[in-house]
Amino acid sequence: MSETLKSEIPGKTPTTLEYYKAPFGKRIFAFFFDAILMALVSLGLFAASRAILENSSSYRSAFQTYVNISTDSGLYVYKETEDNLVMITTYYSGNTYAEQNQKEEAALKNYYTLSEFFPEGNGLSLYQKDKIGDSRIGASDDLAYFIQNENSEIVANPSYSDEKMHAFYVDAVNRAITYFNNVDAYVGASKTLSLGINFIIIPVSLSLSFIVFEFLLPLIFFRRGWQTLGMKIFNLSLLASNALSPKFKVFLVRFLWMFFVELLLSMVTFGVPLIVSFSMFAFRKDGQNFHDYMSGTYMVDSSEQSVYLSVQERDALLAKASLTEARTDLLYPGKKE
Repeated sequence: MSETLKSEIPGKTPTTLEYYKAPFGKRIFAFFFDAILMALVSLGLFAASRAILENSSSYRSAFQTYVNISTDSGLYVYKETEDNLVMITTYYSGNTYAEQNQKEEAALKNYYTLSEFFPEGNGLSLYQKDKIGDSRIGASDDLAYFIQNENSEIVANPSYSDEKMHAFYVDAVNRAITYFNNVDAYVGASKTLSLGINFIIIPVSLSLSFIVFEFLLPLIFFRRGWQTLGMKIFNLSLLASNALSPKFKVFLVRFLWMFFVELLLSMVTFGVPLIVSFSMFAFRKDGQNFHDYMSGTYMVDSSEQSVYLSVQERDALLAKASLTEARTDLLYPGKKE
C-alpha cells in the first residue's frame, strides 16, 4: 500500500510523490532493535547512577538505618561480603530442619519482646495468635502447627515432622516482618531508598537513554528522515505532510509528545499512553501513532524513494535524474530500465 503525499511550493505546480507506508513488520523490528539498544544503555546508566547514589551521605545514612533496624530485630543477618541483608530462614537453611526451627523460634520470641517494635508490650500475644486460634498460620488449610497440652501450654504438634513445622516458621518470619512498618525510622529509611531507586535512578536512566536514541542520534547523524538506528537499518523515514523530511521544529514537537506523554506519563499510568499509541499505529489506515498524529508526520518505507530535505533539493535531484534518463535513451534507444 502506498501513501500519496504532495510536495508544494507557492507559484509552482505541486509535485506528487508516492511512498509506501512503512510495513508493520519493519516498524516492529525497528522498534525492538531500538528498544534493545536503549535497554542496554539504560542498564549501564542505572549501574553508574546507582553507584553515585549509594555513595551519597543521605543514601548511606538511610541504608545504615535500614540495616541496623533489620538486624536489631533478629530476623535478618547482614552479610558484609555481599553487602546484603539475608532473612534468617535463608541464613539458617544449611542446618537441619530441627535446628532451623529451634533457631527461628528463639529469634521470633526475642523479636516479639522488643519494645522498639512493640512499644505497647503486646508482641508475644500477637505471636501466640500466629500459633493457635482462628487467625493462626495454616488455619485456611485446616493446619494446626501448635496445640495446647494438658497444662494449657502451647507446644508444637507432635504429629508434624520437623520439615512440615518449618513451613510455619517461614510464614511466621514473613508475617513478623510486616510489623516493621510500625517503626517510623524504618519507614523513613525505606522510603528514602525506594525513592532513590524507583523514582530517580530508573526514570533518569530510561529518560537519558531515550533522549540519546530518539533525539540526539537522529539530530546528529540521520537528519534526512530523522531516522533512529532501527529505522536506518530497515529503511524507514519520517515525512511531513508535504512529502519532505520534517523541519527541526516538527521533529522536536514529535519528540516532546513521545517523551512527556508516551514515556514519562506511561511510567505512572501503567503504560496507558503507549497502549493507545500502539493501537493507533496498528489500526489506522495511514499507520500514524499518537506522536505522529499530533505532530503531523508519517513513517514511510524509504528503500525505493528518496527523502528530500527541501523543495529545491527535490527539484534539482529530479531534474538531474530526468537528464540522466534522457541521455540513456539517446545512447541506448529503446532500452528500458
